[in-house]
Amino acid sequence: MRAYAIAMFVHVLGIIALFGGFAMQHRAGARLRQAARHDEARPWAELLVATRTMVPSGAVMLLASGGYLAATRFPGMPPWLAVAAVVVLCIGVAALAVVSPREAALGGAVTGGEGALSPAASAAIASAGLWSVLSAANGAALGTIWLMTAKPAMLESVLVTAVPAAVGAYVGVRLARRVPAARPVAQSAERSER
Repeated sequence: MRAYAIAMFVHVLGIIALFGGFAMQHRAGARLRQAARHDEARPWAELLVATRTMVPSGAVMLLASGGYLAATRFPGMPPWLAVAAVVVLCIGVAALAVVSPREAALGGAVTGGEGALSPAASAAIASAGLWSVLSAANGAALGTIWLMTAKPAMLESVLVTAVPAAVGAYVGVRLARRVPAARPVAQSAERSER
């Protein structure tokens, strides 16, 4: 019984790390998209870079503890559990292969400049790949919460993770488009005086 409690504890920590990472990264992204100068963007880029390991580490904790919990409670691997495992694995891989490198590039582009945001920093902030994948992963993760609570059949399991992921990807692309490609220096100076 003690091993089950430890696995459940690690599982909850994985959920906290996953959604905590999403929350901080989306908040930092919102502030980055509003920034006009390097000094305005720098703390948010640093937060983004500092939290980039939270999502993949949360996914690892969920997979490891979930594997143990599944083996002890669901030896037949129900459909909802198989879908949840695949989704969490995809979230972890996407975070490592797509999100983390783009966040590192964004951090380098923002922290290395002074004055108005450089074209490279603006382009990194406006990365549709970063925001769409991060938002899609967030949507899919929300779907897995439904899987853990409702334990549905295969079709519902796939839909309840795929639809929020698709909506998240769309929202991420729209967010990236809200970043102006070039900002006038007068406008950025006016914002810094406020």
